[in-house]
Amino acid sequence: MDVRRLRYFCRVVESGSMSRAAISLNVAQPALSKSIQTLEQELETELFQRTSKGTVPTEAGERLYEHAQIIFTQIDRAKVEIRESTARPTGHVVVGMPHSIISRLGMPLLKEVTRRFPSIRIELAQEHSHVLAARLRSGRIDIAVSAAQRPSSELTSTPLLIEELFLVTPRDGKGNNGSAISFAEASRLSYILPSLSNGLRATVESQFRARSLPLDVKYEIDAIGLIPQCVEAGLGATILPGGCIDFAMEGKLTAWRFEENGCHRTLVITHSADATPTPASSAIIRMIVELTHKLVRDQGWPGAKLIATE
Repeated sequence: MDVRRLRYFCRVVESGSMSRAAISLNVAQPALSKSIQTLEQELETELFQRTSKGTVPTEAGERLYEHAQIIFTQIDRAKVEIRESTARPTGHVVVGMPHSIISRLGMPLLKEVTRRFPSIRIELAQEHSHVLAARLRSGRIDIAVSAAQRPSSELTSTPLLIEELFLVTPRDGKGNNGSAISFAEASRLSYILPSLSNGLRATVESQFRARSLPLDVKYEIDAIGLIPQCVEAGLGATILPGGCIDFAMEGKLTAWRFEENGCHRTLVITHSADATPTPASSAIIRMIVELTHKLVRDQGWPGAKLIATE
């Protein structure tokens, strides 16, 4: 049953006249009459009697009018509840990030959700980027923030920012933080890096391979928080994004920028392309975008810059 026709029907009942109803609805009377006739044909009964006093509903018309009031009340209630759920979303949202991102974004996100959306129960999952993509496809997580992956028709990704990767070595005593180093010079060092399954490792490998340079990986450590400590201990150098370098250790480590336009990766926010995000998921997506932009503007994400939009 067409809701528009039902509203037209109710207006005729309330106006007691087809012509007055047409004027109040701002529709042509022939179009209104045709709409009522279609409704009568659908219900296989007459809904109005035309009398000298005007257009009055039949018994069937009166019953339909009573049901219509219930229907419109439910529609109005649904609209209110949906608007409220959007303004005050509730539910459980699982957000996945690799360690190199969760170390920078995780705590600000939890604090902001607690402040603005206390009815949302957020769960943070730490995994490699390729694992996050698989979990998005299977529905085990709702949102992922990771380095850009190969395009997939199953996933929808939106660029967040470009993050610079730094060469990190033990302190050299010369205050070289911010100085630049060539990839050729960097290729002569031994490295502590995550395993091959890690997206960060894949980015670093691709940068050296593109220049036909060797990359000597002496130790593989997936606990990225441990890597700076290993560098400090003199076990090797590493390459890390600015977002996960502990700059509280500035007196013990030296961070070098790469020459040749530097070394970068793009971070994206991703969700399933097959499912419309819930109001709670949509709120978290917007919040992540806002937080990353704020962190970059406030210089709270070293080496990161926003992606220019037209």
